[in-house]
Amino acid sequence: MAGCSRHTSDKMDKLKAIQYFLAAAQTGSLSAAARQQDVSLQAVAKLVGALEAQLGTTLFQRGNRGLTLTADGVQYADACAPLLAQLQAADDGVRQARQRPQGTLVVGGTPFFLQHCIVPALPAFHANYPDLAIDLRAVVHLDEAAARDCDLLVLHGWFEASDWVRRELPVMPQVTAATPAYWKRHGMPRQPSDLTVHNCLCYRNPYGKLLDLWRYRQMGQQGDVIEQVIVRGWLHSNYRDNLLELALRDGGVMRIAYATAQADLASGRLVPVLLDWELMDPPPLAIYFRSEQRRTLRLRVFSDFLAACCTELAQITSAKGQSSVDGRPEWHHGSSRRASSWLTRR
Repeated sequence: MAGCSRHTSDKMDKLKAIQYFLAAAQTGSLSAAARQQDVSLQAVAKLVGALEAQLGTTLFQRGNRGLTLTADGVQYADACAPLLAQLQAADDGVRQARQRPQGTLVVGGTPFFLQHCIVPALPAFHANYPDLAIDLRAVVHLDEAAARDCDLLVLHGWFEASDWVRRELPVMPQVTAATPAYWKRHGMPRQPSDLTVHNCLCYRNPYGKLLDLWRYRQMGQQGDVIEQVIVRGWLHSNYRDNLLELALRDGGVMRIAYATAQADLASGRLVPVLLDWELMDPPPLAIYFRSEQRRTLRLRVFSDFLAACCTELAQITSAKGQSSVDGRPEWHHGSSRRASSWLTRR
């Protein structure tokens, strides 16, 4: 270890010696070089002398009028000056990157969340950080190959994340919705159990489990009332926008995060129902990144941007409750392909 320390120290002394040598060559004086470098004349003279001894040559002619470079000195200065400038540029680049994020950040995430919640907010983010490029990738699970190429992930779901640092984001409130034409044709449900006669469009989560158990909670005078409904429908998909497309064509009822369908809900193309009930088990939303990336400025500013976006989006709905995720729901455990299997086995 001592030898390693001496080797490192020698390298640092050599770098300082070159800096002092170039300063003396520029100013024509060891004392002027000392003032420029804010060190003592003795320190400059010692290192320049040591550099000459190491090179086995004289770099300066010393005279009454100061210093002039020898032929070897000119050659050495011409070779060292660009290298020292490159090193200074590298130092400046790192300092600037710590103050202003640069480069490319690869962000993976649930496709519908990226499309409907993040992309609309990116122009404002880019205006604040014009030197940072964002590379978006469609990722739905921590274990898929595409996730390994990402610097940061933003995902819905209950994931085992032992290899990742996890930062929770606000829960996205959900509503039960369909088009006005669908409700007119089939009737609006007055309570969750009425959904059993409707065509409910069910999402299959990243674990392959069909989310056909829709749970609702309502606060009553005697305590919470919970209704657990096994819903049925003729279209299932692991891609949420397939379900949304059919719902918008008057094809069925879906459970949807308000933030990802703001325009359709605000325009009345989708009409939410059962708003006096809280939809239980909304999947948690979280940011995931590797521990070695924790201090990266570009990751930090984008994480803060995501948190701000989600906080704003979580507050735009009048849907009841949903301030917590209630932990991992019991139906999530086990190898069954349907969430409803948990209820029928009880």
